[in-house]
Amino acid sequence: MRTRNASRPTVLNAAAVSKKCTGENRAVVKVSIAAFTLAEVVVCVAIVALLFGGIVTGYIQGAYRAEWAGYNLAAQALAMQQIEQAKSAKWDNNVNEFTNLLTLTWATLDLPINGTNMVYATNYVTVTPNQISSTPDVFVQMVKVDTVWPYIRKGITLYYTNTVADYYAKD
Repeated sequence: MRTRNASRPTVLNAAAVSKKCTGENRAVVKVSIAAFTLAEVVVCVAIVALLFGGIVTGYIQGAYRAEWAGYNLAAQALAMQQIEQAKSAKWDNNVNEFTNLLTLTWATLDLPINGTNMVYATNYVTVTPNQISSTPDVFVQMVKVDTVWPYIRKGITLYYTNTVADYYAKD
């Protein structure tokens, strides 16, 4: 007498079917199913969790660096505005407009603003006269602009400084 499973040869019970089992002489076939153990599954889940954690951390760090780069570029542009103002100053024998430059200014950084998230930066301007030659007398003015701006990350305020300097002489 044939059983239902014995009538369909498979890889696991093909040997039992080929013996043409009778009712008194039945071959017992132990069927094993291939699967992962619990330990293998736990190790796999841990590896995947570490992988995704690293990817998410990388994206978050990249977003922080992009935000910092935007602040830095806006502060550099603010410092360059002060240098351009000094460049347009009139300097001749009678009038020296370098002494009329404001030595302390503040402005908002040119960043996207949504509500009250404006970021203020402070410019410190230093004008230093320098004599580079005594025969003939050659004087230049060094204009140095320090732009101090805050960067807030995780509730901690860090202050950074962008410095731009340039020399100016009579035409």
